[in-house]
Amino acid sequence: MRSPFLPAALLAAALIAGLPAAAQKAVPSSGPATPGPFTALNLTGLPARAAQFTLLDLRVTTGGQVLNPYDPIQADVTLNVTTPSGAALSVPAFWMVEFGADGRPTDAGAWHARFTPTEPGIYTLRVRSGAAQSTPQSVSVTASDAPGFIRRSAAHPRFFEDSRGRTFIPTGPNIAWSTGDVLADYERWFDRLAENGGNYARVWMASWAFGIEWRDTGLGDYSARQRQAWLLDQVFRMAQERGIHLELCLINHGAFSETTNPEWKDNPYNAANGGPLATPGEFATDGRARALFRQRVRYVTARYAAYTSLFSWEWWNEENFTPISETDLRPWVAEMSTYLRSLDPYGHPISSSFSGGGNANLWKDGSVDFAQAHLYTARDLPLELLSLARQFQESAPDKPVVLSELGYSAGGGGDPLLERIHFHTGLWAPLFLGFAGPGSYWWWDTLIDPQNLWAEYAPLAAFLKDAPIASLRPVTAQSGSLDVTARVLRSGTQAMAWLVSDRYSASGVQRAQTDALLDGTYREGDPPVFPERRTTLTVRGLRDGPYVARWFDPQTGAWLSAQPVTASGSVLTLSTPPFTRDLALRVDPR
Repeated sequence: MRSPFLPAALLAAALIAGLPAAAQKAVPSSGPATPGPFTALNLTGLPARAAQFTLLDLRVTTGGQVLNPYDPIQADVTLNVTTPSGAALSVPAFWMVEFGADGRPTDAGAWHARFTPTEPGIYTLRVRSGAAQSTPQSVSVTASDAPGFIRRSAAHPRFFEDSRGRTFIPTGPNIAWSTGDVLADYERWFDRLAENGGNYARVWMASWAFGIEWRDTGLGDYSARQRQAWLLDQVFRMAQERGIHLELCLINHGAFSETTNPEWKDNPYNAANGGPLATPGEFATDGRARALFRQRVRYVTARYAAYTSLFSWEWWNEENFTPISETDLRPWVAEMSTYLRSLDPYGHPISSSFSGGGNANLWKDGSVDFAQAHLYTARDLPLELLSLARQFQESAPDKPVVLSELGYSAGGGGDPLLERIHFHTGLWAPLFLGFAGPGSYWWWDTLIDPQNLWAEYAPLAAFLKDAPIASLRPVTAQSGSLDVTARVLRSGTQAMAWLVSDRYSASGVQRAQTDALLDGTYREGDPPVFPERRTTLTVRGLRDGPYVARWFDPQTGAWLSAQPVTASGSVLTLSTPPFTRDLALRVDPR
């Protein structure tokens, strides 16, 4: 294991600040071994023509080498782009090692610059490093119908949209890592998700997964983790081929925690490992730590931002399990978000996460683009989500809210039937309560994949296809039966509803089991019986006139029936078809 070291710029800064140079354990990296300035630059691999939203992975050759190509003070190589509309963009280049299918390096490393054109027309590109620059080259970009990048919607700020202005509903689970055959696992998971209409997953750059900086690398040199970086490239490519968009979490809480999933003892920022920090709580305030992390942000952005399969950046997973205070966290997030946006020409949304409803003050800041919730509960999910939704109405009234972790239990396991009900409910209920998408379940490898719950995504995707959900808002609706709860989204001319039986819940199943025990009819192992329900649904606020009501089965994905209806006095009352678990409805103008 190499000793950790700090980049040259930080060593110089430490000397200027009067810090002892001996505290900086600098050692040569395993990159190019001959230091020296770049005297000549050349850009290769640029095609004459390319389609809009196609990633261009370009090579950069240089006339010199450096000890640590991951340190921008030693090697600051930038791709300068002039767009057809005249905008000037700067994208950092990065050093990477290629690997083959067998997991072995196929080269000794090279400079790359990645860029994805977002508009048709002629682009001019050149690379610079100090006074050296390449000869300008041009590429003609043709228009395409590709969806492009995901962004926060300007017209409907509580939702996301793609580059074409089409609403994007993030639909899929956490698929944070693989502890087996990484590429085979992700290929299987992504295939099953995409086949069932899913388009989203959340991935972690944790030390045991895709992290590029840990005790085996030291600080500021990512050469020992190039295979992990390459694996993440392959995950982004597989996602892009399947229309899946990834939320990339940059820091897991355990890396800076001594109490919850603690990994601090192995963190290279730890002074015990040669790092600059005596305690993990100093990470957000120590100047050396911030500079080192900014270097990592620069590398990650340079390498992955150009993928249209990147949905968003997430700074922390559940930061509240670290000793970093809110007072220190908010300026840190503001600093890092400003820096990241300066490097990311595509404007990927930025967020962070906490257990529960998160940090109300951070959600109100302009440093994050959307809020996130994590919820683990065995209680009735719609009621828990309703409480959470009301919390976000106060803390994030004008931002999308993503339920980015959901589980029946934070420890895994539990009654299989109740967990399946919980999973299904977690897909349908959040959208009808004002969240920007369905719940993103946590147990992808122990529940969703083993029980093939991927198929649960297909009915939701079918129901949401072409739905005007971004223009609808949660409203109060009236069910004609105490046995059925109704949740409704409505505009002035359209509505969507989800109705659920009281028996189709954890408490409903448990009540039925208790009743069976009391009357002597309980038999262990017998599946629960969900009685047939019929009710009426009253929706208020629709404009008077003719509509068509279409009923949908969320269990099977089948459209059940369609009927002409009329709203009068801004009221529409419907009688439901019979159902046993849950039922969905779309009301559109006739």
